[in-house]
Amino acid sequence: MKRMVISLVLVAIVVVVSPVSGHELQVVTTFSILEDLVQQVGGDRVIVNSLVPRGSDPHSWEPTPREARMVAQAELLIANGGGFDDWLLGLMKNAAKVDSLLVFASQGLEALEHGHAHGEGDDHNHHHGDPHFWLNVPNSIFYVDQITQGLVTASPDDASYFQERSRAYIEELVELDEWIVGECEKIPRENRVIVTYHNAFSYLAAGYGFEVAEFLVTNPEAEPSPRDLARLVDLLGGMNKRVLFAEPQLTSGTRYMQALAKEVGGELYTLYSDSLSTEISTYVEMMKYNTRTLVEALE
Repeated sequence: MKRMVISLVLVAIVVVVSPVSGHELQVVTTFSILEDLVQQVGGDRVIVNSLVPRGSDPHSWEPTPREARMVAQAELLIANGGGFDDWLLGLMKNAAKVDSLLVFASQGLEALEHGHAHGEGDDHNHHHGDPHFWLNVPNSIFYVDQITQGLVTASPDDASYFQERSRAYIEELVELDEWIVGECEKIPRENRVIVTYHNAFSYLAAGYGFEVAEFLVTNPEAEPSPRDLARLVDLLGGMNKRVLFAEPQLTSGTRYMQALAKEVGGELYTLYSDSLSTEISTYVEMMKYNTRTLVEALE
C-alpha cells in the first residue's frame, strides 16, 4: 500500500511538471537554412519542413505534387524574399493558400547590389539585388526576429516559449558573429579576396572585410562564356593566392572552377551559401565551416 501511494505521488508530480502535449504548428520554409532558423526558435512546438531539400540548389529546384501538398497543409509559410524564392507565390496560388500567414524573413533589410557578371546571356533572376542576406550573421539575427514574430502570430499561446528560445538563440548568434570577426583577423588584408562561380557572398564580404574580386555568374543556371573563363584566368594569374571557391550544391559550377584551378595552378575550396547538407546541418555549423575554410585558404 505504501508503495502504491508513493507511485501515485510520483505520477502526480510527473503530470504537474511535464509540459502538456499541445498542438505542433505546421511550418513550411522555402529552403533549408530557414528551416534550421525556424527549428531553433520553434523547438518542440513546431513541425518544420523545407520545400527545397538539403543539398539541392534553390535556383534550379522544381516543385512536385508533394511540395504542393506541403504548402496546402502549412499553417505558417516562411520565405526569404528579395526575389530568391518568388516561386512560392505560385505554389500558394495553386494550393489556394492565398490567405495563409506568410513571412518574408528579409523584409526590411536593404539589399546590396549583386555586382556585375560579364557573362553573355547571364539573365539573372535576383532582380531585387543580392538576396543572400543570411551570410552576414547580423542579418540572420534580423531573420530570427521576423521568424519569432511569425510564430507568435500563428500560435499566440506559445508566445513566451518562442520568445525565450529566440533570445537564447540570438545570444548564440551574437557570439558567433564575434568569433567570425576574430577568426577573419588572422587573414592578411591583402589576401581577403574571394573568387567564386556564383556571386552569393556580397554580405559575407561586406560584413567581414572581404572583397569579391570576381565571379562568373549571378544566376547559377547560366553558363559562363569562354571570354568569361579567360578573364578569370588572367585575374588569377596576377593574384598573390590563386584560390577559388565553389558551392557544393552547384555541380556544374564546381566543374568549371575545378578546371580553372587546374589551369592556373590554384587551389579550390568549398563555401556553403544556399543550402545545408547532412554534414553541415545547421546555420551555425555552416558559418563556422565557411569561416574556417576562408582562414585555411587565405591566411
